[in-house]
Amino acid sequence: MAILSRRYYYIIIALAIAYVTFNLIGCTSPQSSYPCPSSSKLLKTQLNSSLVASAATLAQSEPYSWNNVAIAGMGFVTGLVIHPHEPDLIYARTDVGGIYRWNGSTSSWVQLLDQEHDRYSIESIALDPNNPNVIYAATGAYTRNSDGEVLKSTDRGKTWTATNLSTPVGTRVRMGGNEEWRWIGERLAVDPNNSQIIYFGSRLDGLYRSIDGTKSWQVVKSFSDKGTNGGIAFVVFDRRSGKSEQSSPKKSQTLYVGVMGGGVYRSTNGGTNWVRLIGSPDASPQQAALTAEGTLYTTFFATQKNTRGGVWKYENGRWFEMTPSPNKNYSAIAVDSGNRNQLLVATYPLSPEGLYRSTDGGRQWQQIKLRVQTPSWWPNWHLYTLMGRLVLDPHHLNRAWLTNGFGVLRTDDITANPSHWSACMTNLEELVTFVVKSPPVPGGASLLSGVADMDGFRHESLTSIPTQTYDRGKFGDTTGIDFSETNPNIVVRVGSSPGKGGREDSQGRSAYSTNNGRTWTPFGKTLSGAVNGKVAVSATLQANGYPIINWAPQGDVYPQRSLDGGKTWLPVQGAPNRTTLQLWFANQSIASDRVDGNLFYLYKYSDTSSQGAFYRSTDGGASWQKTVTRLPDFHLHSVKAAPEMRGEVWLSIHKNHLYRSSDAGLTFTPLAQVQTADEVAFGKAALGRRNPTVFVYGTINSIKGLFRSDDATNLPGDAARAKWIKISTDQQKLGLITFLEGDRSLFGRVYVGTGGRGILYGDPKMETKFDVEDK
Repeated sequence: MAILSRRYYYIIIALAIAYVTFNLIGCTSPQSSYPCPSSSKLLKTQLNSSLVASAATLAQSEPYSWNNVAIAGMGFVTGLVIHPHEPDLIYARTDVGGIYRWNGSTSSWVQLLDQEHDRYSIESIALDPNNPNVIYAATGAYTRNSDGEVLKSTDRGKTWTATNLSTPVGTRVRMGGNEEWRWIGERLAVDPNNSQIIYFGSRLDGLYRSIDGTKSWQVVKSFSDKGTNGGIAFVVFDRRSGKSEQSSPKKSQTLYVGVMGGGVYRSTNGGTNWVRLIGSPDASPQQAALTAEGTLYTTFFATQKNTRGGVWKYENGRWFEMTPSPNKNYSAIAVDSGNRNQLLVATYPLSPEGLYRSTDGGRQWQQIKLRVQTPSWWPNWHLYTLMGRLVLDPHHLNRAWLTNGFGVLRTDDITANPSHWSACMTNLEELVTFVVKSPPVPGGASLLSGVADMDGFRHESLTSIPTQTYDRGKFGDTTGIDFSETNPNIVVRVGSSPGKGGREDSQGRSAYSTNNGRTWTPFGKTLSGAVNGKVAVSATLQANGYPIINWAPQGDVYPQRSLDGGKTWLPVQGAPNRTTLQLWFANQSIASDRVDGNLFYLYKYSDTSSQGAFYRSTDGGASWQKTVTRLPDFHLHSVKAAPEMRGEVWLSIHKNHLYRSSDAGLTFTPLAQVQTADEVAFGKAALGRRNPTVFVYGTINSIKGLFRSDDATNLPGDAARAKWIKISTDQQKLGLITFLEGDRSLFGRVYVGTGGRGILYGDPKMETKFDVEDK
């Protein structure tokens, strides 16, 4: 007999909440499992509201352990910096996955921004050369959001403080950590002669400076060139130029600033005045490296179509071209701090002939061939994609690092040709998740995932890297997955692959599996333009052995269904289109009842406030009826049906209440205690219970986080007396959640799909005591 004891932290909260019940007019039996007979009359709904005082409940916190599902990469690591005076103090920045610090003792990475929740797109990073504990990070995904910020940490990224960087008119400085040119830089730089002086070059808003360790910022008014497109590319200090002015502390006098479309500027009086250096190529500077003797090396990029970039150096007041091979664009560059004559440069994008090494200061170049040991699922084109950074390690002779669109690579002997590289990706998990599913198959995969760029994986183990993607290395997206309750080995996935015009010209790539995702059979001919979206598979099988598949594709294509495993497709009646406008919207618009094989559910959001509508089908998706209108509307939402509970369907809508229906979508009731619900999922019942657990990411009892309830699905209506347990923490806020899935075979486990942090899974930390009786 096992006796389980848990450690809880109790917060007593009394809450009164108003809730609204939506009812369909005209049905004589509101508890009926089916709607009134359909007719040509317009369906109407009525809003009935009442104020209910919910009982005071205990909001508990339960310790959870959080780990990444092992995948090893698939995100753009845009930069990497190494502290000049402390070995193995290395930081990697990413476009959507935050910042990682290298742990040399375990050869793994430590994520540093989970506690910041929504600061995962990194524009630039900078280290204080005089204090290894200090790191700065410029964060912000898109310039259109106008929410850029520079964060400062004095404990190597364990905690962060916002520095309140803003323009002279008080608006946020715009950043684009997930936009074009995110590989250039670094845009942030700390004066090696005075750690209180920090510069930041923005994309659109000019050059900024702090002279008090980022307590305050000022725009550098004497620097007027804001550049084009990518703005200011880099800021570099010449350490040799440090001197003290009268009544002033020591600081570097010589600085270089690269400007997209504007060339390279230099100041020789500590940033007071600037002069554009004449003689550089008519192209945009990308990255720069300065030798200890003061020689500046810079890479240049022309345009995507005009590949006349190059590599140049500025020395003794003149520019000299050092381009290894003409008619190519160049980005990454590295200089050996102990040997000014050893250089590395790379083309953008990196190609099989795109990595070069010089041992004489760029006068001659040797093309380096790469031999790479990578995870087996990485496609053979993984090197020849987005190029991030090259770094020659100042603490390990001949060691070099390379970052690209798949992650981080390292060689311990750059002098060898070919050079042998290995992927350094332990715990660096940066990918965008569209869907995760956990079919309850004994001996089957723990998880099936659908992700951006590389389709997805069948995860036989959560701690071992998968051996292949669904389509074995082909580029594509999987946006929807579902399985049949009667036979969970039957799995369907929907998605796309880019056409000639890229993702805007996507082609359908969806498939059917009968063996838990081990092998797949592509769909037959579908409706023109049917790509991505979401899919629902009936709980039961038909007489022919197939489930019913209902697919709500992306965009203008209407839902359709298949009765033969995706070989052929039939139109449906009454269901709306445009339930998912584009693949980056995190939603689950369609679901199947997990008991009744004829019941399906669909939510349609609207561009008009409070015009969201709920639909259901009682004939396997052949026809659909609108049951509830005037629901909140938002493109981020989830429709989830509870296992082993016929007619139990829940609807979460971003920044709105969590809505519950126990009559198969006829009426909905907001759950008491839940102020907002961004995502919802069901998992295995707790010991001694039959009702499934429920996981909610949102705000419950005025506390934001990820919660679990073991009894909510067993309580009627608004479940006012449900016990909610907070399972996220301040250290693991689980930001940018795109999908939740409860494990159907293991109580308490929940999978969290994210928009850049890979897939996380959480398990309860429980002290277990065993009392064994022999009988």
